Amino acid sequence: MQRLAAVDIGSNTIHVLVCDIVNARLQEVAHEVAMPSLGAAVAKTGEIGETKRAEAIADVESVLKEASRHHYQHLIAGGTEAVRQARDRDSFLAEAAAAAGVPVRLISSEREAQLSFQGVASVHASVGEWLMGDMGGGSTELVRAQNRDMLAWVSLPVGSGTLAGRYLADPPRSGERDNLRRDAAQTLARGAPDCRPERLVMTGGTASNLPLVLDSGNPAVKLSVRDIAEARLRLDAGPAAQLTGELGLPASRVIALRAGVEVLLLLLDRYELKLLHVSHEGIRHGMLLAYLESGENWWR
Repeated sequence: MQRLAAVDIGSNTIHVLVCDIVNARLQEVAHEVAMPSLGAAVAKTGEIGETKRAEAIADVESVLKEASRHHYQHLIAGGTEAVRQARDRDSFLAEAAAAAGVPVRLISSEREAQLSFQGVASVHASVGEWLMGDMGGGSTELVRAQNRDMLAWVSLPVGSGTLAGRYLADPPRSGERDNLRRDAAQTLARGAPDCRPERLVMTGGTASNLPLVLDSGNPAVKLSVRDIAEARLRLDAGPAAQLTGELGLPASRVIALRAGVEVLLLLLDRYELKLLHVSHEGIRHGMLLAYLESGENWWR
């Protein structure tokens, strides 16, 4: 049996996923995560910078140390939106590769959409037309699909970390959410696919963590408009650091979720849907599936 691992350096988080390959399918063994929030630094200064780079490299080493206990046989690694946008991305990728012991590939926005879709569609593909959304810290990829076929894709600059850093205080003040929604709605109006999907399937940090805000013991696999509105109230109940114990989430995640909920609500409204489906499969699953198909060219 083959055991593989994938590292994804995103705008909010660094994840490592360890999976066994069983009958050509992924069987999750472990999932480790750290949250250095690279996207906020890049949005503010245009680069990752020495301080944030050191934090992120330490996080890469930390999550891989935990993952190494599961004795995977091969590791692949990639960076997405925040790394793509950073002026100092080349030096960061070199340091991250040294820490990981393997090349850290810079994943294009198109390839990111393809990989996320491949991971989500492996579990959530629908016979009719459906829409996949992958909301990260710096961007949201939307894929219009039928069954496991991509019909169209876009990558839009509406990420939970970037929007939270740009618009929201901690906790949000009156009128800040309105400004965030106005900006995000304009971006979606300009770039989101025109379609009438039967369902919306969301992956990424907001989708996977929002059910925990509502019920950490029995997280939902579908979220209604009412559910998301209730989660928003809980996320705004006080400063993020004060809510970490109650919600069981890091303060940085609480802050990003506050913006993420607005994008989810806008997507449901745009596509006239009453609920969304939550996928815990995503880009890392897609990375591993692509590696099984194409070997070290998985990222191309």
